[in-house]
Amino acid sequence: MRRPKPFVRFLFFIFLLACLLTGLAGTVRVPVQAAPQRQAVFSVVISEFRFLGPAGGNDEFIELYNPTAATIDISGWLIRGSNNAGSVSTRATIPASTFLAPGQYYLVANNAAGGYSGATLADLNYTTGITDDGGVALTLSDGVTIMDAVGLSAGSAYKEGTPLTPLSGTADQSYERKTASGGGNCNDTDNNQADFTWNQTSSNPQNSASLPVACISVTNVTSPTPDGTYTTGNIIDVTVSFNAVVDVTGTPTLLLETGITDRTASYLSGSGTNTLTFRYTVAAGDSSIDLDYVSTSALALNGGSIVGAAGNAILFLPDPGAPGSLSDNKDIVIDNGAPPSLNSIRRQNPTVAITNADTLTFRLTFTETVIGVDASDFVLTGATGAALSVTAVSGSVYDVTASGGTLPAYNGAVGLDLNPAQNITDALGNPLPLAEPVVDETYTLDNTAPSVMIEQATGQADPTGVPPVQFTIIFSEAINPSTFTVSDIRQTGSANFIAWSITDSGDNQNFTLTATSIGQNGTLVPVIDAGTVFDPAGNTNLASTSIDNSVTYLDTTPPAVTINQATGQADPATALPINFTVVFSEPIVASIFTPSDITQTGTATGITWTITNSGDNKTFTVSATAVTVPGTLRPTIPANRVTDLVGNTNLASTSTDNTVTYAPPPTPTVTPTRTPTRTRTPTPVRTATPTRTATPLPPPPPLLAISEFVPRPGSDWNNDGFINTGDEYIELLNYGVVNIVLSGYKLDDEVNVGSAPFPLPSITLKPGERYVFYGSQTGLLLSDGGDGVRLLKPNGQLMDAYNYSVVQFPNQSFCRLPDNGGAGDWNMNCFPTPGLRNSLSGNILRPPTLVEEDQPFCPIADTLPYEFVLAECAPFGNNIWNRAYWDRFGWYGERTLPNVDGKWNVFAD
Repeated sequence: MRRPKPFVRFLFFIFLLACLLTGLAGTVRVPVQAAPQRQAVFSVVISEFRFLGPAGGNDEFIELYNPTAATIDISGWLIRGSNNAGSVSTRATIPASTFLAPGQYYLVANNAAGGYSGATLADLNYTTGITDDGGVALTLSDGVTIMDAVGLSAGSAYKEGTPLTPLSGTADQSYERKTASGGGNCNDTDNNQADFTWNQTSSNPQNSASLPVACISVTNVTSPTPDGTYTTGNIIDVTVSFNAVVDVTGTPTLLLETGITDRTASYLSGSGTNTLTFRYTVAAGDSSIDLDYVSTSALALNGGSIVGAAGNAILFLPDPGAPGSLSDNKDIVIDNGAPPSLNSIRRQNPTVAITNADTLTFRLTFTETVIGVDASDFVLTGATGAALSVTAVSGSVYDVTASGGTLPAYNGAVGLDLNPAQNITDALGNPLPLAEPVVDETYTLDNTAPSVMIEQATGQADPTGVPPVQFTIIFSEAINPSTFTVSDIRQTGSANFIAWSITDSGDNQNFTLTATSIGQNGTLVPVIDAGTVFDPAGNTNLASTSIDNSVTYLDTTPPAVTINQATGQADPATALPINFTVVFSEPIVASIFTPSDITQTGTATGITWTITNSGDNKTFTVSATAVTVPGTLRPTIPANRVTDLVGNTNLASTSTDNTVTYAPPPTPTVTPTRTPTRTRTPTPVRTATPTRTATPLPPPPPLLAISEFVPRPGSDWNNDGFINTGDEYIELLNYGVVNIVLSGYKLDDEVNVGSAPFPLPSITLKPGERYVFYGSQTGLLLSDGGDGVRLLKPNGQLMDAYNYSVVQFPNQSFCRLPDNGGAGDWNMNCFPTPGLRNSLSGNILRPPTLVEEDQPFCPIADTLPYEFVLAECAPFGNNIWNRAYWDRFGWYGERTLPNVDGKWNVFAD
């Protein structure tokens, strides 16, 4: 039964009068059994807040507001804060039995030292402040479902749309949810920048005892037009009622659901009242079995405005079909008398044409609302035996889903047609003609996995000692090239430290695989494992096959080197630096090319040399940056000073002009002259000029990064006489411009797994310096089966990290290349260079602690039980360990065990 409006108004008047006289419009804390109602379109919002006030950074408050027309239970809801880096935590939990009436406020404030300084009492307090440029969210008790959020930086985890600018200074300021023109706290567009205004010199926090201010909202949508059927040219008026008087400017619109084309009803009259009238004229092709608007947001301002005394009206409508909606209040049918037609059949799920999906969904769109639609009205073409099901999206849109039958193994086109016996009609019974739609999309099913072959490229020398080494890769069909990367290539030959590149011929089916650099002589035998590359339908490849995919690489040619004056170098030179260009005939191990390899054969002495790599490890600039005694500079590089990637040492350098004469201008000598005696003049009285105080610039930030790490050592890197997990190491690099004290930083492996974090000692790293921490020092055990390496800041935040997968061989180094700290990319095939610049190649010398009597190293993976070490490594296993059994062919391949007739059981773990 509906209550008379005067009675409702009387109750509301009594409620407001009690609030004004007693100030006790407090938060309701008693159980409430509310009558069933439609789901609220929106909920409680953050209406005003600040993270910085007159008392400082803890002078904070967060005001909540109920803009809806219903009482909302906020018991157990959370106030969650975020810093500018996205770290979040709970600041306060709202007590049980807390309800907010329509238009009621709720104030949460920080009462820590130097906290909230406002006069309005808080309903709830917290003690952990929120970062000045962080954010805050109101969530359900799960801490995940966000009801409203606002942020003051892009890094905040909590924000909506464009974040606000952080507050500064000590004014009594706040951000308040209002439009620029004022009004209540009802503005919510899910964009912080648009929803809030800055109160520059005043704040307005309100609590649950403050006078409630309800938002202007829609209460009912109906029509004065009688129920019935209407056709083209008929006029239908729709009325929208609000809970208060509103004024209208411009021509707001109401979007109606009228079949294929939705129509707008335009504002007609009602400004200055609480009921607005919109007019709709039925157009040709319109149809509806029960006229309604399209959604809760169908009422639009269209450049105009709908405003009441409390501000802009909230335009959310009751859900279509729900109480208070047009179709619930009226029975208006729109029909133009024409039969319906099928406009389109489109791929809905998946939307792509080529697929290997076992379930296909087609979306059918009709010109008007139709009825009697079921699975028997359709037939599937192509595959057979599939089951069909129908789901209504709306009166004129249906989804037809096909599954089962031959679809899982079918290859070819699959479509959907109308059954000749279909009996679909419109709402008035006009039958659907049997005609193909203008848009009729089909699927192409592909359930075949692509095969792939790898062969030596045509013209590739075998054996060879010169990179590049090329192979041809041919797939049986076009693949998705974005899924084919060098990480899909597995080298099964004996060569190592290989850099691969892949070039697509353009057809996504034929590729060239190139080994651009090779750091160890041996065989190159690339393979592609199954399940690594996808075709356009989503099928993964079969394992690669080959007739000849092996190339022997044997580089015994020593690198030649030339050194000459750099282009543009003045000769004679009067200023430093003096530059020379060094060019090797092939890439070298750049980390071992140092100024000590330069021999000066000219007359100048006391020279300081620097070496700059061009980036290709072939061309370098050698510069004389300091010279004690001028003269001629004639640098040379003796033989056997550096090596190429496989270990061949260089030939002595040759030159065409490697001499520059350094003759700096003489330093002038000043001869003093006698100064005549000056006549004393009266000294004027000087007026002191205030000294301008320069604004100090902030210091540059410390830049510390993980530069290299080796989780599976094969050498005695820490020189303790043993080769074990203590030789695992992590190298740090200061790639900034200021000194860094490591005290407070920590090294750790995968988060919450494995070893405890290792606090770094109080060591100062100068810019460009490195420091190596060994496993024997840190106690960190990096797993050979995949793990993480993390560098933590003193405040506990993550500064740098890298996660790696299975370590394929001993001394496999993970490093950044180019070697520039935080900006470089990670490479998983580096050469171990603890304490030196990172490199892809080099020489591993016999550790000085290793003597002939030492037992040979058995680099078995630390992911295997210790029993394997006893069984395979010296002395008990006589060192029968072989890398091929574990790395080359994989750890997890299936093996067949023979039947053994004996008294000992045979098993495999």
